[in-house]
Amino acid sequence: MWSYEQEKYSKMKTTIFKLLVMAIAITISISSCKKEDNDFEIGTSEDNSAFELSFDEIYKEVDAAASEQGLKKAGFPLITIDSSGSPIKMTIDYGVTNYLCKDGNLRRGKIFVTWTGFYRAKGTKIEIGFDNFFQNNKSIKGQKTIENLGRNTNGKLYYEINVNANITGTDGLTHYWKSKRTRTWLEGESTLTSLDDIYEITGNAEGTSRKGISYTVSIVSPLRVDLSCEWRIVKGIITLTPIGNPERKLDFGNGSCSSEVTLTVNGRSKTFTRTK
Repeated sequence: MWSYEQEKYSKMKTTIFKLLVMAIAITISISSCKKEDNDFEIGTSEDNSAFELSFDEIYKEVDAAASEQGLKKAGFPLITIDSSGSPIKMTIDYGVTNYLCKDGNLRRGKIFVTWTGFYRAKGTKIEIGFDNFFQNNKSIKGQKTIENLGRNTNGKLYYEINVNANITGTDGLTHYWKSKRTRTWLEGESTLTSLDDIYEITGNAEGTSRKGISYTVSIVSPLRVDLSCEWRIVKGIITLTPIGNPERKLDFGNGSCSSEVTLTVNGRSKTFTRTK
């Protein structure tokens, strides 16, 4: 005969079972949300964009210093050029404390540059390195090399660009980046100012974000770099694939000067602002 105690025990088991089912459902729901959030993590994309911008700004600073031909001998930045041999050597010294540059960036430390010939001459090789160098209080180490490959079939000068460097922020976290790309000079070759220069960038890159996430980058629609824009990249699309996460597409816009980048993952889009 079914006793009261048996009925009580049966109800208790049913209640416990329901609670377990609810707990499992909640756990699955939370895990799904976490996975979705991880899939849509934007830190790696932000790190990559910030690295691109930092090195574009450094290159523009190097170009401006070379244009001064070493004539600035007082104040900062202190520019010295040794043209007694080949390659020619240039040092850009910002001092040991932050110096506010014309482009609005804070810099300290030194940039070293060597080049074997004129920028427009086929075969010219340029190397850029650093000594205790900081930009906006971020430590930058490594090397960038540029080689003039001559003119392409459209008559445009193009260059091979290699970067192997890292940036450490004020939080002590380091972002590592390595790339091999082709840069084609589309506009501005006929003038002596870099402000009207426009380039097209193709190629690939790889890196490890500040959170330790390794990723690869492919340019699927050429990047348009406009040196008159403080954000440099004004158009183009890249795909960035962090290890263990879905591919994300970064769209830099329609050619207008904007700090915004549209990130798309699994059909979902989000806009974030590039930082310096």
